[in-house]
Amino acid sequence: MTLRRKFILALIGMVFFMSIVFTSIALTSTQALLGHAETYVQQAYGDRLNQMLSVYYEGHGGWVGVQDYVAKITDPTDQKLGRSLRDSQHFLVFDNKDQVVVDTAKKDLGKQLAQFPVDNKISKQWQEIKVGGKTVGHYWQDQRPSAVDGRLAKTIGTSIIQAMLIGLILTSLVALLLGLLLTRHFTKPLNRLMEAVRKVGKGDLSSQVEVKGKGDIAILARDFNRMTEQLTRNEEVRRNMVADIAHELRTPLAVILGKLESIQEGVLPSTPETILPIHDETLRLIRLVRDLQQLSLAEAGKLPMTMRSVKLRQIVERITEQFAVDFEERGLQVAVIGDVPDIIGDPDRLTQVFVNLIGNALLHTPPGGSLRVLLEEAVRPVEDGTIKDEATHRLRDVFRRKGQRAEEVNGREGNSAVDLRPDGWVQVTVEDSGEGIPEEELEHIFNRFYRVNKARERESGGTGLGLAIAKEFIQAHGGSIQVESKPDVGSSFRIFLPVKNGNWEANTLTIS
Repeated sequence: MTLRRKFILALIGMVFFMSIVFTSIALTSTQALLGHAETYVQQAYGDRLNQMLSVYYEGHGGWVGVQDYVAKITDPTDQKLGRSLRDSQHFLVFDNKDQVVVDTAKKDLGKQLAQFPVDNKISKQWQEIKVGGKTVGHYWQDQRPSAVDGRLAKTIGTSIIQAMLIGLILTSLVALLLGLLLTRHFTKPLNRLMEAVRKVGKGDLSSQVEVKGKGDIAILARDFNRMTEQLTRNEEVRRNMVADIAHELRTPLAVILGKLESIQEGVLPSTPETILPIHDETLRLIRLVRDLQQLSLAEAGKLPMTMRSVKLRQIVERITEQFAVDFEERGLQVAVIGDVPDIIGDPDRLTQVFVNLIGNALLHTPPGGSLRVLLEEAVRPVEDGTIKDEATHRLRDVFRRKGQRAEEVNGREGNSAVDLRPDGWVQVTVEDSGEGIPEEELEHIFNRFYRVNKARERESGGTGLGLAIAKEFIQAHGGSIQVESKPDVGSSFRIFLPVKNGNWEANTLTIS
């Protein structure tokens, strides 16, 4: 059943239910209203007659002839009371001696109150007739409605109910019509969205939905469009990655195959010099596979890490010493400036990050240039929105990987001494005076296999995984990496890492 049909059925059910409720309330209210109206009419009739009897008594000085007077004023030809004798209700008038002096039915005239079987009821319901503040008699009216009053009430009630039913039917039809139009209006965007979802399910990732307004459906449509755009980008990245991996594997495999075929056919001798290129290409394949595996583990949150207290300056100095010969050959001026507090991290992973960054700087800095590594304490790194509040919890995620609880770090269950909130931040900046990176390329340099120089030779940038790995490793430590660069001026990679908490005792934790 479609969503529109569900809405229509729900609307019909709601209108039907509200009609029943409205009819019940209307009938009850009408019946109560007619009862009150009838009582009011009877009361007004009695008060009018009581007033006329008082005037009669005052004018005649007694009740003599009052029966004829009442018969005259209630005659059909006399409209002083507004209705005739046959339409009037039965009422009695008693004098001070409780004797009936007026009886509209003319059957109890002259009787005493005690002779009535319902004398107690009459005495409780009658009203005094006063003249000059003195009671001169009593007036009693039968409370039972007359037949005419009943017919009148029934006629009025029927007319009111008919009018309400007609109004209810018309209102219900209008409500249903408007409901159908509104349902169609509201479900039309959902129908377009469902059609787009079906297209995506069939593999059309370029499907987009027209967005109108700012309501919930518009927000859903915008989110859907962003999702399909992300899926399209992911699919493009997947295809490019497969193509890039195939390209990276094809070159060394072709070299290995060509060398081996030449050796097998006797074209080349099986000497160490001939086997050396095969060995180099094999190592290159091993490095490529290793980098891909580490990158996949980091992105999946399953990267094995050994966390301990780390001195970043020692790591940077050791790496610059390893590259010392290359720096000297290219005539580069290298400087490590400043120092920072110890952090909690995996020294091997951090070493790989700085090897990639310093190696890239060495590769892209012309002879005679400079390379500086600046270490300094930093304020909360939110200048470009790269790190927000959730970044402080990235290190906590490392300790919780694969179900391991953070309180197990010190080997005591329930120990809350390990507070992973950072005491501060440190910043490590790798600056070079190299060729720089074009501005339009900056947002892509951390993607897999992406290189500013599209050439695939190792001397022009390797496999293009170094920066992607560096970014994932830094994020695994709860930090962030940023880049600034200008062509022909140089590049600056800034790394932000949280400082270790004072409660740490340099314990070692292995996550696998």
